[in-house]
Amino acid sequence: MINLKALTAGLMLTLAWSAPQAEEATWFEVEIAVFQRPQTTTEAWSQETAPLKTANTLDLLGPAMMPDLSALEEALTPCDSSDWLSQPENCQPQPTEPTPIPEQLPATVTALETGSPLSGTPFLLPAEALQFDEALAKLRHKGARVLLHSAWQQPVFSRGNSQAYRLYNGRNFSDRFYADGRLRPLNDPLGSVFDFNFSMMPETAQAEPVWELDGWLRIYLNHFLFIDTSLQLREESERPVPGLELMAAESNAAADQPVQNQQGHATSTAATEPFLNIIELRQTRRVRSREIHYFDHPKMGVVIQIRRMTQPKDMEPIPAPDSDTLVTR
Repeated sequence: MINLKALTAGLMLTLAWSAPQAEEATWFEVEIAVFQRPQTTTEAWSQETAPLKTANTLDLLGPAMMPDLSALEEALTPCDSSDWLSQPENCQPQPTEPTPIPEQLPATVTALETGSPLSGTPFLLPAEALQFDEALAKLRHKGARVLLHSAWQQPVFSRGNSQAYRLYNGRNFSDRFYADGRLRPLNDPLGSVFDFNFSMMPETAQAEPVWELDGWLRIYLNHFLFIDTSLQLREESERPVPGLELMAAESNAAADQPVQNQQGHATSTAATEPFLNIIELRQTRRVRSREIHYFDHPKMGVVIQIRRMTQPKDMEPIPAPDSDTLVTR
């Protein structure tokens, strides 16, 4: 059976990666950590911020955090000739349920094995490539909460050919909220929150994830290195129930009886409801390779380093398999 999810993800990766190939790239190693700051702030955040669009971003994190095991599960039902004759129904590929979306993702995202720039495509790095562990331990000791820590190797192009990389992690709020922060009614069908960029519904309905941290990072060259980042942090809060605040104000005005609190000050009688605030960090900065750069924000911080590396043209080619070691069946 063709797995629709795996096929769609592979097609999107191919389309996202096909455009910049005409330009010769410079490869870099990137390590990033995003953390939530421990101190509170009295700054008010707009409740009108729209969710970021991430349709054209490249996702290196998802395959490491949420691997699609459906093909493996199908392969674990071997059948010999007698099985096909006696119980053919057990040998047919069985419909598989889509991989459930986790409620919480691991903060550190690494690959089990490293890739190679000779493949021409970016790849996630294994845990031993991470260099921020000691610094992040100090941040945790001071009360910071690390939302994402990962590293990868990628080709870097000019701004016009640059590729945005998807960054997301933390809690999945889709069980209670829409992506724009609105509270989801208890009787709301899951189908109403699907991303209709896809022409076909999944076999089993699942709400599109609403990640605590979401956004993207773009690195490009324009004589110098530049980092363009757009991140959103979602945080549970409250807001007046839409419509009730206006109704209460009109009712009080008609009766000429403004509601007062215990101190005698006029106040609103509007009820409140849970709301998912979207707190945004957007920055574009010229940077230098090998230096550690910090993006500051009242609610979160970003630590990133872009490291020079050996270019594919200077690497030894991958040796072809020895024909004597091939096993034929």
